[in-house]
Amino acid sequence: MADTQIPESPWFSYRDGALMCEDVPLASVAAEVDTPAFVYSGAAIDDAYRSIDDALSFAPHLIAYAVKANGNLSVLARLASQGCGADIVSVGEMQRALKAGFPPERIVYSGVGKRRDEILAAAQAGVRTLHVENIQELDVVESVARELGRPLAIGLRVNPDVDAKTHPYIATGLRESKFGLAIPVAESIIPSILENPHLELESVACHIGSQLSSPRPLREAVEILGRFAKHCVEQGAMLRAIDVGGGWPMHYGHEVDAYPPPAAFGDAIREGLEASGVLRPDLEIITEPGRALVGDAGVLLTRVLYTKMQGERRFVIVDAAMTELIRPALYGAYHAIMPVVEPGPSTDVIPVDVVGPVCESGDFVAKDRPLPELKQGDLLAIRGAGAYGREMQSMYNARPLPPEVLVDGSRSRLVRRRSGPEALWQGEILA
Repeated sequence: MADTQIPESPWFSYRDGALMCEDVPLASVAAEVDTPAFVYSGAAIDDAYRSIDDALSFAPHLIAYAVKANGNLSVLARLASQGCGADIVSVGEMQRALKAGFPPERIVYSGVGKRRDEILAAAQAGVRTLHVENIQELDVVESVARELGRPLAIGLRVNPDVDAKTHPYIATGLRESKFGLAIPVAESIIPSILENPHLELESVACHIGSQLSSPRPLREAVEILGRFAKHCVEQGAMLRAIDVGGGWPMHYGHEVDAYPPPAAFGDAIREGLEASGVLRPDLEIITEPGRALVGDAGVLLTRVLYTKMQGERRFVIVDAAMTELIRPALYGAYHAIMPVVEPGPSTDVIPVDVVGPVCESGDFVAKDRPLPELKQGDLLAIRGAGAYGREMQSMYNARPLPPEVLVDGSRSRLVRRRSGPEALWQGEILA
């Protein structure tokens, strides 16, 4: 089936008419664990990590994976084993990262709204740094440090006011955004931080948004961040690192223009640091990719339940829903869809709405998507589901959480069981 909106992938491709994840037929995964189910390619994760690692080879660096993209313990452990760090935004994510084997000194704690007990727990666990985004938050960190009787390492996250040219829901570096400190505000508090025996300013950080379509905004933001870092050093700060955030994109298949390769974003970081005059051998670069590492490594496997015509619209009803993949309902996000049995080259396609069984009109995977004629029982693979699928899933309509499978070559392993009925009321008290 010719469809320019299905991104090429060496990890998900047809072989002898069957859609494979590496060397495992997806039909055999469905037969073993049923549907809906998430399936991940280990080789795809490894390849994505190497690409970003290579792009930053010009300087010492730490790739701090954004755990919010996919926190499956086996996915995390795979990245941790390669020397990856973790970017967390909650104590729950910290506990996942530690459980999966990330050393605390490779964990950075971001987030605009950390509770005091979360800051204390992170400090007690020994995470590398706490990213501060608010003057009031700085006061809380200081009080925790006093309570512990030792200084805490912090990073100041600033807002460079750079338009990332991305979806407004995932743009984080504009002046109107809730994230980060305005640079003049951050500059005004540097002297008091450096004089404070309870605080150690070890890094500066920014993050302008996800899915950057061009490296130019990143270069601009990094140059601004680099100039701020230089100001901190001139004030006497002993900076250890500069955290340039995430934004590394992945292809979903609908893009008009292809995203630049990781090397282009690595060049943008290097050029921004060089232009600011802050690039030096003893300054570590931290970056926080999420979906770029795991997004295209995953598919959501689903089965056709029914088809029907409703007025002029043709519906394909599948057993996956917004409970497993909310991005289309939330953002209008595009996900490529591939039949698990390869259609012939001359197979006709017709526009259909692919929808789930949840009782919401917003429960859809795709609208007006050209697909071959589908019938009950057919299997579909929803591509690009490795990021923000399982992490944003819910049990709405009392639906169980789906299983997850990790593939390595010809081997597939269940890395999360489908939840049983007891999970639907776990923690509740029948009074």
